[in-house]
Amino acid sequence: MIKMIYIHIDTTSNAVLSRGISPLEFYHGIVHQPKNLLLLDPSSDYGEYETHTGLKILRGNEGVKQYFDELARNRISEDIKWIDFNDSALLKELTPLEISELLYFGHMKTHLHSPFFYKLQNNFVYFDLKDELSRVYYRYLDEYYRILADKLTRTVLEKINDRRSFFRKATPVEKLDISLLREMKGLFQEGVVFCFQSAHTEGQDYKIPIYLIEDGSFRKNEELTKDDMLVGHLIYQQDRRQWQVTYEDKDLLFLTN
Repeated sequence: MIKMIYIHIDTTSNAVLSRGISPLEFYHGIVHQPKNLLLLDPSSDYGEYETHTGLKILRGNEGVKQYFDELARNRISEDIKWIDFNDSALLKELTPLEISELLYFGHMKTHLHSPFFYKLQNNFVYFDLKDELSRVYYRYLDEYYRILADKLTRTVLEKINDRRSFFRKATPVEKLDISLLREMKGLFQEGVVFCFQSAHTEGQDYKIPIYLIEDGSFRKNEELTKDDMLVGHLIYQQDRRQWQVTYEDKDLLFLTN
């Protein structure tokens, strides 16, 4: 079971650095499903060769779905890095400068100018990084909040029902509303961890500690220390079937929107 979820959001570029959310969870959580994918690894063995860009592409919803199914089965071992695009005809109108910018994007895994290309009409750029981190650019940040809400809800559901007996009916969990996560945007810009390994139940409340991690990264298997700042708790009230966030210090409310 997952121990923690790490989040750091750059609202200037809409880039989300995170750990704890899989590519398949990303795919199932988004609303704007990619119509096509341009793979940003020039040596990729997957997909169909596109002569104008010299990169591989996946055409159509079915091809994209199959790609994520293969990822879920660990059948793709190469770097996961792609940008979605709307129309193959417009793909062929990319200039040499725009293609070189895409190659830089794929090599450095960070944007040179805007991560959203007019001719591609892309909603996402996706990079798998080391230590189970990912960097994903979202045209609409609500897409990420929706993914995160789904993940938090499922994880709490698993944790609450983890030790129930075989004959006991599972306790349902109300879906977390993304408006609660939007209010935490200021904290996400600093970098936070939802720490499930320290989560606990008090009466009817399931409480998940939230720690501030300010260095903009969080490595695999890194442990929280006494120097990490506990800023509050995400709480699921089982009797009321409601979510809330509480803060350790009222001064931290300036980080919420």
